[in-house]
Amino acid sequence: MNMANILTIAGLDPSGGAGIAADLKVITLLGEVGLTVPTALTVQDSQKVYNIFPISPEIIGKQLDILWSDFQIDAIKIGMIYSSEAIFLISQKMKQYQPKILVCDPIIRAKDGSLLLRDIEALKREIFPLSTIITPNIDEASTIIGEKIEGVEDIKRVAKELYKLGPNAILITGGDLPDKAIDILYDGYKFYTFEATKRGERPVHGTGCLFSTAIATFLAKEKGLLESIEEAKKLTKMAIDFSLNCGKGNLIGNPYAYVANEAERYLVIKELKEAYHLLQSEGMGRFIPEVRSNLVYALPYATSHKEVAGFPGRLTVVGGRIVAFSLPDFGVSRHMASVVLKVMGFDPSYRSAMNIKYEEETIKAAKKLGYNVIEVKRGEELPRFKEIEGYSLPFLTERAISMTKIVPDMIYDLGDMGKEPMIRIIGRTPKEVVKKVINLQREVN
Repeated sequence: MNMANILTIAGLDPSGGAGIAADLKVITLLGEVGLTVPTALTVQDSQKVYNIFPISPEIIGKQLDILWSDFQIDAIKIGMIYSSEAIFLISQKMKQYQPKILVCDPIIRAKDGSLLLRDIEALKREIFPLSTIITPNIDEASTIIGEKIEGVEDIKRVAKELYKLGPNAILITGGDLPDKAIDILYDGYKFYTFEATKRGERPVHGTGCLFSTAIATFLAKEKGLLESIEEAKKLTKMAIDFSLNCGKGNLIGNPYAYVANEAERYLVIKELKEAYHLLQSEGMGRFIPEVRSNLVYALPYATSHKEVAGFPGRLTVVGGRIVAFSLPDFGVSRHMASVVLKVMGFDPSYRSAMNIKYEEETIKAAKKLGYNVIEVKRGEELPRFKEIEGYSLPFLTERAISMTKIVPDMIYDLGDMGKEPMIRIIGRTPKEVVKKVINLQREVN
């Protein structure tokens, strides 16, 4: 198997949220080989930068020479370079070795405002002209050009100015804009816009590092520039949406979210099949309602029904036995998927649910078993939710969880005009859900 070698030249962040530690996570998760040359050792945590200890240009140069003598380097990502001497040395080495792909993320300040670059002019003069693409955020682009950026038109104007400094392309990342994260690419001919909705307000550490490294890695995989940016955008958005609360300060980006869903698809389907056979073996046809049942299981970082697996056509009863019309697949359930997705917004470990027939005896049995049981009233739905298909269940689920601030084992309602009374069992996995239903049957019998 031929794997690309991506070299990251950047600072070392001991918290792992940014710099070469974060870069290596991305490169490895995308299936390539990461090489590193640190430019500085920092003393920092999730809250602030306390000290910076630059690596001498001599050491940086020796590391670059040794790596180039041994590896075919397919792409370079340059991040933090603290001193002008290091900038000049790296520039000379890039001219000497002439990498095919060079992505420069011009890091100027840390999240806490600490200065991470002493000589902006040297970076502009020495590194930008050698770059395949540079990826400043709005604040960095504004600082480099010396002009305030307040909107999209300002971004485009500044991108043109940055292009004059010599890189082949400019990508200004707009995560600091109020409503949407809008990135704008300028390749010297036209502009391209990449948008994503923003989620959450707490700062996430190291997103620029993740993004620029992902671009370099996708380019090394021989993807085009636009496709590389689009995929890097997806990775970064998921890393932000599912960021980790590891320390006391900023959240840490979670690039694993990008690959986890694909890696888990087989296991999700396997677990559903096993849970289905468990349902069949216990002969629990009495629990299937007139509208039939579905048992669903979401991928660990699911954000839409397409990432929730269930049974096409739902589960029904034939001759007293639960039967599936087809093998489980993704994107086949909207109603129960909406329940699970809403639950995961409160607790991501709860990824499975099943709807079963409402019977008063079942509710009594659940309470006797010590289940956390919540009743919701469809009459309390807001009219706008009743009118839109698929909005009722997320609303009712959110209402149920908000009552206790924990995820219940069972949510039920007594129905409404045209709505059958229903019970929904919630669990971390399909087997956990099915075992709860089995315990209910044994208690009822």
